[in-house]
Amino acid sequence: MGTTVGNVLISYDINKLHSSVKAALENLGYYDYFKIENDTKKYLLPNTTLWHPTKSSDQAMSDLKSVCRNLQVALEKAVAVKATEFVGI
Repeated sequence: MGTTVGNVLISYDINKLHSSVKAALENLGYYDYFKIENDTKKYLLPNTTLWHPTKSSDQAMSDLKSVCRNLQVALEKAVAVKATEFVGI
């Protein structure tokens, strides 16, 4: 289903170890911010939302499940979507 590789946005709810899960995903190349072309400002994403420039939504969900399993964290809900354009405040 989610096999197209490109920018993917993933958002999740977990029961504990929020910082550890986020750090593990960042170690896999996920970002908690984005930049807009010709703008030096970093736009921070909501707390448990990250993006990756070269993953599919299936790969992102698999990464999240693996990180949660390894840290013994309950993944309560999550969504991963292809993201082709970012706008923020």
